[in-house]
Amino acid sequence: MDKESFLKFLAKAHKNTYAAPKEIKLKYKCETPILPNHKDYEFTDGDFRYHDSYAGNSWAPGREVVFFRNKAVWCMSYQGQTNEDLSEDFIDRTFEFLKKALMNFNESMPFRGPKEFSDGDFRYTFELEGTYKYFKGQERILYKNKSVFFQDVMGSLIK
Repeated sequence: MDKESFLKFLAKAHKNTYAAPKEIKLKYKCETPILPNHKDYEFTDGDFRYHDSYAGNSWAPGREVVFFRNKAVWCMSYQGQTNEDLSEDFIDRTFEFLKKALMNFNESMPFRGPKEFSDGDFRYTFELEGTYKYFKGQERILYKNKSVFFQDVMGSLIK
């Protein structure tokens, strides 16, 4: 598995799962999640397979795994939360904005969103240390310059 093929596949998987428009991502949502009370997505292209599984809504830890020829080769875990005082409607708007940010990722580092992305009063930031081989980072959403969501991520190749 070479770096270019892997990153191209990961970008394609992200464009077709959680953050994708509803009619696209429904094609890849698993009818039966691996674990109870989880939401799972699976995307396959050639020798690559991607699986994303998470639980919850406003506090929603999860994990993405990429397989190459049925062998796990890369994994990313994520965990974060919205502020506790937010209404369901505002949380929904926050995650709709998050999906827009995630669809604007950097092709060379397609793990989450870009370093910065704004739309109206919402602003997304993503600080990342490392490379696809081993990384950690934090994404944050601000509304009118007040933090309303954060999420920590970490991932690496699997050897």
